[in-house]
Amino acid sequence: MLDVLVYVLLGLFLLLVPGFLFTLVLYPRRESLDFWERIGASLGLGVLVLIYLGFVLAQPGVKMLTLVPFVLAVFGTCLILAFIAYWRGGLQVAIIYGRWLMRKISRLRYARALMRKISRLRPPKPKPVPPEEKPVPPKPPTPPEEQPPQTPQPPEEKRESGEGV
Repeated sequence: MLDVLVYVLLGLFLLLVPGFLFTLVLYPRRESLDFWERIGASLGLGVLVLIYLGFVLAQPGVKMLTLVPFVLAVFGTCLILAFIAYWRGGLQVAIIYGRWLMRKISRLRYARALMRKISRLRPPKPKPVPPEEKPVPPKPPTPPEEQPPQTPQPPEEKRESGEGV
């Protein structure tokens, strides 16, 4: 069950993200496309990018059309497209749409409770490090407490009998 969910999410990522980044490269201004036009263009361009990557990886000299090389090629393409989109100023559009999407998600029924739980998961603040203290010189030894003089006790007498040696 979990592997099906992973494949569905991976498929959506592979389909939408390269196309969305490609739309940011082609149309870096927010006014160029509205949200739904950009999503539609993302789906179409995403399919186009995936087809071209599959074609390149399936060449007789390459023969690397398996899951791992394909996913790595898509991630590499996404990095290249993200760099070009950043250079052209298109990533600001992605940030705006990301904030818009977070506001839409926060209006969902259980989203507020989820956001509260997520906000509690912040890492703990680091404990302040106390400043280093100057070394304290060692204290001189304290004199032993004065004890009252002991009275001398007479030495024990030796028994001359053979008992209790």
